[in-house]
Amino acid sequence: MLTEQQVSHFNTFGFLIFRQLFGPDELKTISTEFEHALTSAYRHDPFDGTHRHWVRTMGAETPFFASLLEDPRFCKPTEQLYGEDALGIVSDANRYVGHTRWHPDHSVDPTEDCYGIKFAYYLEPVDAKNGALRLIPGSHKNPLHDDLRENLDKFELKICDVPAYICKSEPGDVVAFDMRCWHASWGGASDRRMCTVIYYKNPESPEEEAATRRRAGAFSKSVKEPNNSGLPFSIHRDIMTHWITNHEGSEKRQRWIDRERELGFLDYLQA
Repeated sequence: MLTEQQVSHFNTFGFLIFRQLFGPDELKTISTEFEHALTSAYRHDPFDGTHRHWVRTMGAETPFFASLLEDPRFCKPTEQLYGEDALGIVSDANRYVGHTRWHPDHSVDPTEDCYGIKFAYYLEPVDAKNGALRLIPGSHKNPLHDDLRENLDKFELKICDVPAYICKSEPGDVVAFDMRCWHASWGGASDRRMCTVIYYKNPESPEEEAATRRRAGAFSKSVKEPNNSGLPFSIHRDIMTHWITNHEGSEKRQRWIDRERELGFLDYLQA
């Protein structure tokens, strides 16, 4: 459980860092499942360091990854910050290439876009020079969020010259941040292994629900071929079909599945 100070820190700055959340044995399992998942998904396009590889890790072949959404280390802090009915969305694995530009994952207005929390963890040590996550504290709220959207490009600054908090981390550390925060990375190697666990706030008002449905529709389009991951649609479909089958009989997962089906996040599986 988060302390009052941690909750206040997150609400004020938009992020928290959990040191050594994963132990050595878990890191070995993560690395093994990571390599298997991405190698298997990209048999048609082996990694050559020129573009990012990404895959959801919620299928039968990555059981540890698939369990993380329901792991109390992730879901309990999320429920404290975003409500007990927050929705588990994805666990994934990424091979990043080069820099990542400044951006937020979601817009700040909940009537325009849904929002939530991303837990990010790297499988190698990262710092300011080799791809550590950079966050602009407080940018998950206005006026700073929209000020950055309007003015950041005008400054013509390098990624590394924008004032930010650099989340230096070792394997086992996890950074949790509100997905409306502006974030980036600088100096990343050609094979920067990073994984995430993502939850969304369950929409409350009709306006929030409409915004969440728009996000769901955009996601459904993004996995259809051609898509920005370069993966065949069948891979996305098979992984998520396994997850929603819920062989473990998890009540929490079933609640997520039912609500995400209502909101349209699973519509693409009907195609």
